[in-house]
Amino acid sequence: MRLNKLLLSTATAALVLAAAGSANAAGFYIQEQSVSGQGASFAGSAAQPRDASVVFYNPAGMTYLKGGNAHLGVSLLVPDGELENTGTTLPAGSAASTGDGGNPYDPTPVPSGYITQQITNNLWLGFGISAPFGLANEYDDGYFARYDSTETELTTIDFTPSAAYKINDWLSIGGSVIIQSVDAELKNNLFVTTEGTQTLDGDDVSVGWKAGVLAEPWQGTRLGLDYRSRINHTLEGRLVIEGTGGGDANIAGRADLDLPDIATFSVAHDLNERLTLLGSATWFGWNSFDEIQVKNIIGGNVGAPVIQDYQNTMAYSVGFDYMLNEAWTLRAGYQFDETPTTDERRTTRTPDGNRHWFSAGGTYSLNDQWSFDFSGTYIDIEEESINVTRNIALNPSQVQADTDGHVFILGAGVNYKF
Repeated sequence: MRLNKLLLSTATAALVLAAAGSANAAGFYIQEQSVSGQGASFAGSAAQPRDASVVFYNPAGMTYLKGGNAHLGVSLLVPDGELENTGTTLPAGSAASTGDGGNPYDPTPVPSGYITQQITNNLWLGFGISAPFGLANEYDDGYFARYDSTETELTTIDFTPSAAYKINDWLSIGGSVIIQSVDAELKNNLFVTTEGTQTLDGDDVSVGWKAGVLAEPWQGTRLGLDYRSRINHTLEGRLVIEGTGGGDANIAGRADLDLPDIATFSVAHDLNERLTLLGSATWFGWNSFDEIQVKNIIGGNVGAPVIQDYQNTMAYSVGFDYMLNEAWTLRAGYQFDETPTTDERRTTRTPDGNRHWFSAGGTYSLNDQWSFDFSGTYIDIEEESINVTRNIALNPSQVQADTDGHVFILGAGVNYKF
């Protein structure tokens, strides 16, 4: 019976993700993989095992979940971004710009699903499906920065078989294998003697891993440490150039995409029977994402690389869980999240800035088996600048702009214990 429920819950999670289509978001890293965690701005994410979504944040936390547990959640991201032209120059002979590009983002759902099962008093198994990295934006035709980007789509889907082992009453360890699928498409305009388009697309499946430790050295104080490995992809696809007047091209090629390793330290302290204080510090190894260089099938470079030069960053969050009564648990949190982009290399594909998260949420327990999560977040993205040269070696365009934006996120999830 337990095996049948395990298979049914896993299949349900997969079907929900398939029905939702590609999970994209305005940011490159998508933290929104747990509705309950989002309610506290992911403070304490590696040390507060509320439900099966702990598989994503620290697999060692499964040892705090008795029996079988399943979680299905979705976060609706509603981003709004603005570009202000501060002196962009277009290639000589090209048409004048027709606007600022508008808001390039559409409301996007980010679904996730997890399941855990206690096998013995010391061993737990789990499985998760998530979309931890993504980009999706499309600017209006003819806008001033069209030689930098017009449309970007990056989709990643993770499948994570996981295990955890309870060493003793206060120490647990866990780990996951990450099977990651990536699909990317990058578009921009290109001008030689006429204005055309350039499209780079590719896909890949690669494997990574993660490991976690959860310790409770003092009753009511939990310390969590989680490490997610870097995943190196080689995207196989095509580079297509059309309508530039310099000869069309359709080249089979490849490009490297290295996604960062991530380390999180979290603390959760039960101040009393109702109130738990939460905190996290997360390090992102973004310097692995340094450039986009297309190579042909024999390994030679095609065109000049697009330098990204991302920098390693930190994110810090604080929050709390408060058990109002037997049915309701309320939570809130704040997070400061540094941008990996720099003033010298920031682009319109990722017009990012430092982020300030403000979140609140709650969990309603219907009975011993069913509970429901709700969360809401407002993210303020600091103003930044863009100053890059595009259409290089042909007829350069100097793209200069100021960026500004914010994101609203609404989350809903359901938990089932069996």
